[in-house]
Amino acid sequence: MENKKYDKEYATSFYDEVLYLRKHGIRYEWVYTNEHGVSVWKYKKTYSLWKTLAQMYETRKYDV
Repeated sequence: MENKKYDKEYATSFYDEVLYLRKHGIRYEWVYTNEHGVSVWKYKKTYSLWKTLAQMYETRKYDV
């Protein structure tokens, strides 16, 4: 089995998430551009992060 490391930060390149988290007072720890030129925002994994993301995805806009 391959030995994988645990990422201590949540990463997203979905700009709706970035804007929603910012609107709710959650700031990213750092941002970088990946090899495809896409910005990736990294957030510290916290209860408030997960709770806020859950609230975002409860909205009808994100129904699958």
